[in-house]
Amino acid sequence: MNAVLKGIAVIGLMLYPFFVGYGLMHGQFVWVSALLIALGVIRLFSKGNALLWPLTGFAILCGGLSLILKDHAWLKLYPVFMNIGALIIFTMTLVKPPSMIERFARLAEPDLPPEGVAWTRQVTKVWCGFFCVNAAIALMTVFFAPMKIWVLYNGFIAYVLMGILLLGEFLLRKRQQRLHQMQK
Repeated sequence: MNAVLKGIAVIGLMLYPFFVGYGLMHGQFVWVSALLIALGVIRLFSKGNALLWPLTGFAILCGGLSLILKDHAWLKLYPVFMNIGALIIFTMTLVKPPSMIERFARLAEPDLPPEGVAWTRQVTKVWCGFFCVNAAIALMTVFFAPMKIWVLYNGFIAYVLMGILLLGEFLLRKRQQRLHQMQK
């Protein structure tokens, strides 16, 4: 059951920009606020990784402030806070290793060599830069872009960019490993 709740929270938060776009175009932000709070609470009680708590807290905070202040801007700010939360999470893993990308790499390659550890640490820094830039763009879409652009960027383009970065890192890491093995 715990895995089902986690799955619902992840899918709901990924589809979140589309819920906001639909809700705001129909003048209904209350149910979207309640949904964001509910997804945050589900994630909170699903006993997930403590590293994800900033994302959970920001979901509950943005949904709650939207309801309390009766201001839908808080709903549009959630992707900004999500990027800030991801930046905090990735930065915390640089301070207290292993780095986030090393953790991901070890899922496929448990015996990551020291060169791989150094590589993944640098890539984690690249991700930190990505989250800074993505947060800034998401913030600009909140205040300077029409709703359709906000939904397009935060619900699609940002995910495509993350996918490209993730795939690019994976391919470059494999290339780096092959080059290192040839040098031995």
